[in-house]
Amino acid sequence: MNTTAPRYASAVCRARDLITELQIQDPSEIVIEKIAPFKGAPIRYAELVGCDGRMVRTDSAALITVRQSVARIGQRRFIIAHELGHVLLHPSICQMDKVDLAQIRNFNHRQNPQELEANYFAAELLMPKRFFEPDARKLEPSWGSMRELAERYQTTLSSTAIQYVHSTREPVFLVASEAGERKWFVISESAKDFYLTDVLRVHSYTCVHELLAENKNWSRASDVPAGAWFSGFDADSKEFITEDAMRATGSEFVLSLLWIHEAI
Repeated sequence: MNTTAPRYASAVCRARDLITELQIQDPSEIVIEKIAPFKGAPIRYAELVGCDGRMVRTDSAALITVRQSVARIGQRRFIIAHELGHVLLHPSICQMDKVDLAQIRNFNHRQNPQELEANYFAAELLMPKRFFEPDARKLEPSWGSMRELAERYQTTLSSTAIQYVHSTREPVFLVASEAGERKWFVISESAKDFYLTDVLRVHSYTCVHELLAENKNWSRASDVPAGAWFSGFDADSKEFITEDAMRATGSEFVLSLLWIHEAI
């Protein structure tokens, strides 16, 4: 899966144009609650049923509504940025959009392309690469590092990890799985010589399998056999990678950072 394909590059470029238009000089200046109204999409908070965010548009006016009980600031900000993405990217396509917390962590290229474009727009708007990349390159791939970056940029962990993979010099995969089956992945530029296995069911030697089998929310190991994830390796060999896996609370959705930090 190549998430830097041209169709999504336009969404990233639109976010960068907006950062330039607003003359943003520091991440602290990215106040999405002010940016959206400035671009013609005021925000309100209300009790929503069946979704966590909604955008309704009539002619040139748009209204973004966020579910009042969404507590985490990173989730609220991403919902607003996602819906603003629809306003700016899809004026003739999307007159009404509903989004939930599962959608804002969904970077599967097989989904509705407008939804994926809105996610990439939101990630770049909230974490502009010219600020984010120098910060990301100081940190090794781990969920501890992702939390540090997410706190600085006030973003969700999943979108932070996506942006990290696109910014780091380390050979890293971010793999999303659900109910023990791989759903989508993104890779860093330096990891492009590696390929995941064709088997979608996660291997029993992986941290993902351990999380689900033992009902845990986090697991990290530096001795995961490369063959448990990558083709061209034997799962019983002595060639290892580091896997850091995190499960979304109360679900079987797991994100794994795979770090190929040794010469294998």
